[in-house]
Amino acid sequence: MGLQGRPPLLGEHRLTSAIAYGAFAPQGWKLEYTGWSAADAWARTVEISKLAEQVGYDHLWVYDHVETVPRREATHVFEAFTALAALAQHTERIKLGQLVTCASYRNAGLLAKEAAGVDVVSGGRLILGLGAGWYEREYAAYGYPYLPARERLRVLEETLVVVKRLWTEETVTYDGEHLHFDGAYCDPKPIQQLPEIWVGGGGEKVTLRIAAEHADKTNWQVGLEQFVHKSQVLREHCEHVGRDFASVVRTHGPDCCLFDTEKDLAAWLASPGGGSLWGRDEDETYVRDNFVGTVDQVVEKVQAYVDAGCGEFVLWFRDYPASESMERFAREVIPRIEQPAS
Repeated sequence: MGLQGRPPLLGEHRLTSAIAYGAFAPQGWKLEYTGWSAADAWARTVEISKLAEQVGYDHLWVYDHVETVPRREATHVFEAFTALAALAQHTERIKLGQLVTCASYRNAGLLAKEAAGVDVVSGGRLILGLGAGWYEREYAAYGYPYLPARERLRVLEETLVVVKRLWTEETVTYDGEHLHFDGAYCDPKPIQQLPEIWVGGGGEKVTLRIAAEHADKTNWQVGLEQFVHKSQVLREHCEHVGRDFASVVRTHGPDCCLFDTEKDLAAWLASPGGGSLWGRDEDETYVRDNFVGTVDQVVEKVQAYVDAGCGEFVLWFRDYPASESMERFAREVIPRIEQPAS
């Protein structure tokens, strides 16, 4: 699309054959903190985050949302970047990311500045996830303009260009369709030479083309058949833009909940808080496409994605704010997954 000043792609050096695993930190977006005090909720988020690092997860994630799903309630939803800056002070090794930042919720220069700041205060552990945005009611509540899909995608792409430039150049002047900068500084720069950038979303005509051009890693939250299909579409976009398909790491972000028996799973699905957040009619597809089931069933599901080329996982644990599934996945599932050939 001829975006001005696009910096070179820097993702190739990050490619590895080892599978990486991430865990979301509970922050209230999915109503897991309804009825809690803010102080108690935050204390639990810190506990879960420290535990995720302790049991061996590679990265820790938050959502970039300010209101709850599947329904709006007046309850706690901790903001993404302030939460990550705080969690950086409670952890030492684990990487810190957002899945994914909405490109149109913040001025791109402020976003670059906030993200670079998190990288510095964390000692170089930032991952920047970016997407075009979709939660229209949240836009309306906060007064954000909800542009047509094509324009939101254009904002996403311009943001990807500008953020990289702000992180690597002394000053940035840019005059795009939506973003405009006039000799902007962004200091401090990230400690990392260039933090990983993940592009979230599976739109096949535009989003995957943007990922092929700009992303180190992609993230989809889709069933296995769709994962395989979107991988092929991404490959075609990579061929079109002249990029090595293998240099774009594909990641998957499912829900996860572990059960001792299928009977326990069935009881959970029938319970008021069990099953898909989006309604009972979604339960069958939900169990099929997410890491929900007995340990053996979940091992089989994870291995199938690995065999299909998935390089990393980012898991939302449905029993939050309890930690049982998060701990069991690290202890009982990850050791059984066969790594891909190098």
